[in-house]
Amino acid sequence: VERMKTQQATGAGTNTAVRIIVERIVESLERGDVPWRKPWKTRRAHNATTGHEYRGMNALLLNMASHYPDPRFLTYKQAAALGLQVRKGEKGWPVIYYSTAKSKEAAIQPGEVKTEAKRYRFLKYYTVFNAAQIDGMAPLEESAPVATITPADDIVQRMPRRPLIVDGRRACYSPLQDRVEMPPKTAGWSSPEEYHSTLFHELVHATGHESQLARDLSGKFYGKDGNYAREELVAEIGAQFLCQAAGINVPQVEENAVAYCQGWARALKSDPQAVFYAAAKGQAAHDYILGVARNATSEGES
Repeated sequence: VERMKTQQATGAGTNTAVRIIVERIVESLERGDVPWRKPWKTRRAHNATTGHEYRGMNALLLNMASHYPDPRFLTYKQAAALGLQVRKGEKGWPVIYYSTAKSKEAAIQPGEVKTEAKRYRFLKYYTVFNAAQIDGMAPLEESAPVATITPADDIVQRMPRRPLIVDGRRACYSPLQDRVEMPPKTAGWSSPEEYHSTLFHELVHATGHESQLARDLSGKFYGKDGNYAREELVAEIGAQFLCQAAGINVPQVEENAVAYCQGWARALKSDPQAVFYAAAKGQAAHDYILGVARNATSEGES
């Protein structure tokens, strides 16, 4: 059954939406799957009715459905309008829309001064189903939206205000020097894809510099002190969006993969809003590096 909620950002309804979405992500992590590391290979997840390609948080959420070969999604109502039927017992995938709106103006009494309507943030969440979960769905046509693939080296070169990239012993970004240090390509990387995936991670960090997207790269939001850092999650997610743009599908090869997933799961349980922040900032970093202009009003479109 399709669900829809619209609430102010501080309302209980929004807290419920956050809980539902974070529960799905944590569920994936606790299975050992990292949803932001499972990009679609050649086609972007999109709404089969509107053609809208999902971005940001929604791209991350629908990566959890990437075991389906079909990137098309529909709400229950959209499927019914096409004479299709979501199969009984199928579990859908949450997607969100959040933005700002003005409150309704109250009637002005004689002698009162008209005040400006207050703005508030709101969040909508609803459920979509993959085409493979819907009976009667037509086969995927070749004309379906295909991801634009840009060579990884071109992505690096086109980055505006690109930081200095130097050879070093480890992969890291220094906000003070605005410099990325990377082991050279000849330093024993298992593949070119692994090298570029790591470089993308550091370049996403670099977009947080005050001369670029100006995220907080100090104190608790940055560093290797063992505490959960939102900035690390921004870099994780943003790098995977860039991998998708480059056609890179890097399998998760981690000696401590289970502990890694469990660590993110614990972090999101303690700070559920972090993944929303990171998905939005990761998408913004991707857009900045690729030179993609986005309308400010679509900030929360995901």
